[in-house]
Amino acid sequence: MIPFFEPVSFPIGPLTIHLFGIFVATGILVGARWTQIRGAQLGLGKDDVSSMITSTLVVGFIVAHLFDVIAYMPRERWTFTTFINPFEGISSYGGFMGALIGLFGWCRWHRRPVMPYADSLGYGLSIGWMFGRLGCFSAHDHIGRLTDSWLAVTFPDNHPRFPSGRRFDLGFDEALWAASVALVFYILARKKRPLGLYVALLTTLYGPFRFFLDGLRAVDIREPDARYFGYTPAQYGAAATTLAGIGLLVWTWRNFKAATPRTTA
Repeated sequence: MIPFFEPVSFPIGPLTIHLFGIFVATGILVGARWTQIRGAQLGLGKDDVSSMITSTLVVGFIVAHLFDVIAYMPRERWTFTTFINPFEGISSYGGFMGALIGLFGWCRWHRRPVMPYADSLGYGLSIGWMFGRLGCFSAHDHIGRLTDSWLAVTFPDNHPRFPSGRRFDLGFDEALWAASVALVFYILARKKRPLGLYVALLTTLYGPFRFFLDGLRAVDIREPDARYFGYTPAQYGAAATTLAGIGLLVWTWRNFKAATPRTTA
């Protein structure tokens, strides 16, 4: 059982710094470093990888916010302010879509092959995602259903912001998953791996896990996540991610076989 804690923030002059933001910033920095490591293994230029990371981050955050407003926010709350104010919310799957747009746009503009940069991002995203979801956990952004699991957070009674009871805190659960994947990737990176392996594994593993995890979201709270035909937008994204991951695994295997020298007796 995990004890409840209030979201942490502290003032620095006129600004208020939230622990969520610190975790997200750390995730970006560490994830960028891991992306550079994989890029170097694939022979990519450091400046090119840095430029690509910037493109994916900028477009990713923009689309993450717009997707959150459109897919999760009730239409009666749509205003000009909600669309332009990033503090109104962000969506992880919107971020993924934006990152893909930024990646493909950057590669097309600079005439670079997509897969080496996508694989580098997949490697770096595993560790970056862990820190990002720890940020979500620090703010209790994704509250789950009531449970007796040892992973439960005991939310207090009569809290002004959060429902009471022992519940899943899905940010923490996803951070554990990301940490496990990052550890596996770190071990795999000790040897040379075929192009596409990391992005293929990441998407194939994440899709089913996220679909299951979204099924644990709380439905007994004031503003539960939007559902369309019984499923959250992220669950539809998770299904698409799984299919994409399978396709990437097939591509990686075929590319590896084609690149492997054949020996003759």
